[in-house]
Amino acid sequence: MKCINHSELEAVDICKVCRQPVCDQCIVTLGEKNYCRTCLEKKVASIPESMENKSRFIAFILSLIPGCGYLYLGLMKRGLQAMLVFFGTIFFSAMLQMDVLTALVLPVIFFYTVFDTQQFVKRINQGYHVEDKELFDWGLWENKSNIIGAILILLGIMALANNFIPYVIPYGFIRNVFPPLLIVGIGIYILYRNAGQKGKGADDNGNQKPED
Repeated sequence: MKCINHSELEAVDICKVCRQPVCDQCIVTLGEKNYCRTCLEKKVASIPESMENKSRFIAFILSLIPGCGYLYLGLMKRGLQAMLVFFGTIFFSAMLQMDVLTALVLPVIFFYTVFDTQQFVKRINQGYHVEDKELFDWGLWENKSNIIGAILILLGIMALANNFIPYVIPYGFIRNVFPPLLIVGIGIYILYRNAGQKGKGADDNGNQKPED
């Protein structure tokens, strides 16, 4: 088998990237793997140059609008996702008339993007190359479709309840009664769970039930 670059020379191995036969003159060994010089030159040429220093103040001001700080740093994917999540939450909460969704999600997105932007500015100014990764790793959610489906069903039920129940039960009554009931329910669940764990722990310590 002849080398892909030198037809007069015999190949000694296969490049791990292009899968072509290469000779002794073309082969380069890195980490116990063999590559051809052509593939390595292409890899090196594709490495982006270091980003220029960015102003922390400008990044902070722009990050007050979620996503804009990322765009200033050149992180287009991350910035676009942050803006879609932030303004999408506002849109859906207004469409579904669910103010609680806005109050729950928007502060988290706002403060996260502000501090995350400052971390990226620090790394860029230190000379590190920052990869434009997406804000959410969608690959992690592929195996959690059941959770996503349950969340969507819950949001749909909440939207229906928010739009139809006020016609049957006064809305003010719901707002005054539901939060305390939710707190009581969570408290009962915690107490019940702790009691079950204590009972199991007592059995594990060797205590036996009295015989009849």
